[in-house]
Amino acid sequence: MAAWFPDGIHSDGSIYPILPGGYAIVGAAALSGAVTHTVSTAVIVFELTGQISHILPVMIAVILANAVAQSLQDTPIQTFALGI
Repeated sequence: MAAWFPDGIHSDGSIYPILPGGYAIVGAAALSGAVTHTVSTAVIVFELTGQISHILPVMIAVILANAVAQSLQDTPIQTFALGI
């Protein structure tokens, strides 16, 4: 996003800068939420960063990652790899 919009996003006469660190935080929270199968990861990330503006993207990413991880829990590919 920062490469596509180096000056930020212009909307309603305001400039909203793109912060790559925000995307990194959301991605890390989603990964750890998918691995642990918990939504409480979003709360932990929110407490660690202290940024209330990141809570909505973090919650959405963690819930979506958790849903995808739950749907892939017992696939035939895993069963084949384990030799069952």
